[in-house]
Amino acid sequence: MMLPESGDDIAVVIPAYNAGSRLEPVLLKILALIPPRQVIVVDDGSTDQTQALAAASGVEVVTHAHNRGKGVALKTGFARALAMPQVQAVITMDADGQHDPKHLPEFIRAFRQSSVDLIIGCRQLRRPPMPFFRVLSNRITSALVSRRLGLRIPDSQSGYRLHSRRLLEQMQLDTGGYETESELLLKAVRAQMKLGFITIDTIYSGETSHIRGARDTWRFIKMWLTN
Repeated sequence: MMLPESGDDIAVVIPAYNAGSRLEPVLLKILALIPPRQVIVVDDGSTDQTQALAAASGVEVVTHAHNRGKGVALKTGFARALAMPQVQAVITMDADGQHDPKHLPEFIRAFRQSSVDLIIGCRQLRRPPMPFFRVLSNRITSALVSRRLGLRIPDSQSGYRLHSRRLLEQMQLDTGGYETESELLLKAVRAQMKLGFITIDTIYSGETSHIRGARDTWRFIKMWLTN
């Protein structure tokens, strides 16, 4: 059953890189709530069946010829969603099942009720179920972002978010990796965009992470120092 509150003004963007069979159940749950014409999968140069599985579900698929990074995939998805004039908000989700679609109604209700520009789905940063490295990385980056903004951000690395059209149209994003989400957050607060938070489930089931510790941490530090 489609969400009565979803309407045609909500789009869902899913960056996907070698998501394989994990993507299929995610899409099935999303499509029980959101029409396929409003769901965009950005296949970021996958070498497995990601593109075929996404296309078979009936959603829109945009494909990068080679892997360009999560931030670039997000920007591709944002551009495609904003090309739909009726879309007023874009929800981003990961392709590997770590973001439960059951929270989609909560994001949409929060947007409807408070007209916020950026809603972040916040996980419980502890192990288990989150791996130790991810807990450490997230706590450090969240603390750095919170300090820079003078505002407590519980989960700065969460990719489960709702973005208003107003926010996305004003953002000029310079990065292209996993640090892009933190860059967007920093710039949104500085542009005096209204933030909101909801609590989401923390789901880890042994998925293969595409985050590369030293490289992606360095990219975050560079972004943090220059923004």
